[in-house]
This record gives sequence, C-alpha cells and structure tokens, in this order.
Amino acid sequence: MLTKRQIDHFRKRLLAELKEIEERNKEKVEELEQETNDPSDKFHGDEADQANFSEERSRLLRLRDRDRKLINKLHETLAKIDGGTYGICESCGTEIGAERLEMRPVAGLCIECKQKQEEREERDKALKRR
Repeated sequence: MLTKRQIDHFRKRLLAELKEIEERNKEKVEELEQETNDPSDKFHGDEADQANFSEERSRLLRLRDRDRKLINKLHETLAKIDGGTYGICESCGTEIGAERLEMRPVAGLCIECKQKQEEREERDKALKRR
C-alpha cells in the first residue's frame, strides 16, 4: 500500500506535469492561431513549401491531440488519488508497485496485466495483417 508521503509525491509530480503540458499546449494553440490569422500565410510558395507547411501544421495538431489525451489521463489519475484508488490495478485489483508508478505515474495496470494487454494487442494486430 502506498504511504501518504508517496501519494503526495505522485500528486505533486502529476500536477507539475499537467501544468507543463497545459503551458506547452497553449503555446501550440497560439502558434496555430497565429498561422491561421496571418494574411501573409495564405500562400506558402511552391508546392514543396506548401507541403512543408501542411506537414508542420499536421505535426502540431498531432502533438496537440496527444497532449490533450495525456491531460485527460492526468486528470483521471488525480481523481483516483482523490478517490483513494490510486495505485490499484484496474484489471486485477492488486497493488501497482511504487517502482512502476515512479516510472509511469499514470499507470492504471500492474505490470503483469499491462504485459497481457500488450500481448493481446500484438495478437490482434497479427490477425488483422493476415
């Protein structure tokens, strides 16, 4: 069982990561808005320049989407802390080791259940390829 001190440690880490991601995401949004509002950006040179612009914009949107998902995961994890279920495997109900949580504070599965999940996903991918 995690101690109060460990839980406080993870809460601080999660809040710090949340703040960092939200700030980074705000910068991405401002950059995208600036590109959209800048009239000189309507034409991006030749086809190669236009392709580079589109690729960069797509990359920013993918990163922003990834950050949005991580923000949601961080909020869910903080809710688990508040609800007293942090550090409990969502699949089997056993305790998630502090070492695993130190490596991945948002982990919802113990290492054994995570390995089983990844094995199932690999099998499913292999079956789809056939």
